[in-house]
Amino acid sequence: MCHNVFYNLLLLKGIIKSQFMDQQNFLDLQGDLKQFYDNHGVQLLGMQFPISVQLLEMLEKKLREKIFDGGDYFTIIDDQEQESYVVQAKQQIKANSNIFLIDHSISFKYGELGTVVTEQVLDRLDSMIKYQLTKKQLTKQEKQYWRTEDFDNSQFTDPSQTPVLDETQSITFIGNQIESIELCLKFLQSHPNIKALWLDDNPLDFDQLLEQVEAHCPWVEILNGKFTVNASVWGFKYVSFDFDIKKANYTEGVSINQLNLSNRQVLRVRSLSEIYNAFPNLKKIIIKDTEIKSFEDTNQFFRIISQIEYIECDLEVEEILHDLFLNGKLDKVAPKLLLVNDRDIRYPSYVKTTQAQQRLQIVKQNILKIAGSYRLLSSDQMDEQSIWYVLDELGTSIQHSDTPNVKVLPFLYLPSGKIDETTISYSILFPIQHLQANQPIYRDYLTGITEEKFRSYRLGVWYDIPYDFMIEGYQKYYQNLTAIKNSIQPFEQQQGEIEYLPKENIKVITDLEMVSANVNLPYIQFTHNLEEADIIYFGVGVHDDINQYLGKFINQYQHEYAIISKEKLAFTIQSAYGIVDWLQETFNLQNQLPLFMGCYKQRELENKENTWIIKPPNMARSMDMVVTNNLDVILRVLETGPKLAQKYIDKPLTIRKKKFDLRFIVALRSIEPLSVYIYSTFWIRISNNPFTMDVNTFTTYETHFTVMNYGRQLTQVFMKDFIQEFNQEYYPYTWDQQYEKIKLVVKELFIALKKHKPEMAECKKNRSVYGMDLMIDQNFTPKLLEMTFSPDCTRACKYTPSFFNDLFETLFFGVENQNMIKII
Repeated sequence: MCHNVFYNLLLLKGIIKSQFMDQQNFLDLQGDLKQFYDNHGVQLLGMQFPISVQLLEMLEKKLREKIFDGGDYFTIIDDQEQESYVVQAKQQIKANSNIFLIDHSISFKYGELGTVVTEQVLDRLDSMIKYQLTKKQLTKQEKQYWRTEDFDNSQFTDPSQTPVLDETQSITFIGNQIESIELCLKFLQSHPNIKALWLDDNPLDFDQLLEQVEAHCPWVEILNGKFTVNASVWGFKYVSFDFDIKKANYTEGVSINQLNLSNRQVLRVRSLSEIYNAFPNLKKIIIKDTEIKSFEDTNQFFRIISQIEYIECDLEVEEILHDLFLNGKLDKVAPKLLLVNDRDIRYPSYVKTTQAQQRLQIVKQNILKIAGSYRLLSSDQMDEQSIWYVLDELGTSIQHSDTPNVKVLPFLYLPSGKIDETTISYSILFPIQHLQANQPIYRDYLTGITEEKFRSYRLGVWYDIPYDFMIEGYQKYYQNLTAIKNSIQPFEQQQGEIEYLPKENIKVITDLEMVSANVNLPYIQFTHNLEEADIIYFGVGVHDDINQYLGKFINQYQHEYAIISKEKLAFTIQSAYGIVDWLQETFNLQNQLPLFMGCYKQRELENKENTWIIKPPNMARSMDMVVTNNLDVILRVLETGPKLAQKYIDKPLTIRKKKFDLRFIVALRSIEPLSVYIYSTFWIRISNNPFTMDVNTFTTYETHFTVMNYGRQLTQVFMKDFIQEFNQEYYPYTWDQQYEKIKLVVKELFIALKKHKPEMAECKKNRSVYGMDLMIDQNFTPKLLEMTFSPDCTRACKYTPSFFNDLFETLFFGVENQNMIKII
């Protein structure tokens, strides 16, 4: 299911082919079979294909003739009782004796998910994922309810005769023979601590019972799961905390930011307004399957909860709220409302949600549970994104086992011997153990993923794994970072001289045409002779071999990986400061996956916004990045290569209602004493679509990303115009104020680098220039995104011709000029 298959179809072909040909069984291949093997040997070795000419012939024939005969050997059983599909062998099949093609029902890049998963394929995909919506239990656990007693299905006729503890606050008599309302009242009046009572499936008239209980037992707040008119703050907390009395009793309303009032009778509560006021930090309310359906009900409810930001509700309410927006009245009813059912009803492209669209969203949220992936490599490039595929019904119905008896792996059929229009992707299934008739077959959903790569954690996509210890681990980790933050000592600048070159007869060697074309200082000449060069200015990193250039000025530091490597940047900052507000929480999922999962679950428990951007540490231009609030998706995309998880900036500052980020050029002149400059000109990158956190846009590149230089429409925003628009839109706050905050981030970053890599102080002739990308959130806090070594300076040279002259003068000759702004 989740095979991260990197098929290097050209680079490895010679090596792997020679290894295969060493096998005696494949030495004498001839004709079409030899050609087939030459085209596909790399893949066959990668999947540990059995060394069998007979099986190879079978595979070649089935691919050539498109033979899908799996249905003759296997049957799919829909086990509704166990809520699972089961695939059984129809007959005995020996290990490695047969091979079967499995078709791919759909294939897609993750960013294309919204255009591939449509109503045309909805019914088919819906059926495939129907048993994936609930995770399988590893062990059966009964939830323990505090101060709750259960007398269900006990044939009781008189609850007043039931022995109940004085401290009991919730009691259930579901499925008994109680028919007397009088006896129910007698029972409640003798137990005034009881606030929640269940009498479902008893021969009682609920409406009469409710009326009598409300009139004579005003301390009862929940009856058969519904609110009475006497419900209080306690009742709202009780149902929102999944009937956890301990939390309802002891959690202060001020700490609660979400209430789940689904399937309750909300509007009949007398003190609804007072209850709402008891939750001053409330941001989200869930009111699905309530009596709120009409415009009048919606209007009445929002008059009370007008400051809410997020709401989950029935489609009728979503439609009413959208109509209010279209009529210009939504801001009066709900001025702070951001999302309705994770949709942005104010967004220009918003389309009314239908039942089919709701089903589509469920499929999109769960489709990676039944999908696999591969990425194509060639001698000169790698696909920017992995290809995801969903197997046909036979493939998706095969369940997981840590001890599988079949293998199911993706396979690219290359009739022409190369990737072209004739290439077809399949998966192939072959038994690796002897199968008996009627025996279920199993495959490994995590083929090749061991505990070193957190296999047990990653099975959480399909299984309900425990998270308590992960949360505890994250809490300790966070406490450690807090301790570092609380122990920070003020930075003391060291005194010392910085070594510079004289302004005469300076030779520079460079591999950057941009440098040789734009540096025209009278005392600089360019040379191709490394020996005679005074300055080495390479665009290519030579960090690992930098010692061979000792004695010369060079534009890089050996240890600057600590900030230019995405996976090391966060660690460098954390080692110096613990926690800073200018860096979003970041995890390297190669070694911090349990910590990340603990963080995610902690935020989930606290009902905090939980959207993350998942990005590879070694790719640029937003390649292979994913924005999601779905932990299952995050665990699956790990299979496409190393990843970092960083908390997504869900409330960024915008210009023209669009997300933007800023590119600054930062120059490091010295570590000891610390000397850092920022170039006066900066550059703006802006998305093409208005920003929104509508969940349906998470796969829309032009909404959530700003890099548009490569084959997309590019909106140019110049610095002067940006500053003018910024000052107008955010008045009285000014860009000058914002710029001071940005300069402070630069200063703190390089102080962190100096603390983390003190050995850099010995590098007296080293200099470096970085691209610094950052965003700004709605609190005007700069957020560092990444640092780039030897950034692309094409625009800098185009719009500021003196750019490289300014850099060279300041870095190598100690000249101050107005374009180089001193940070420290």
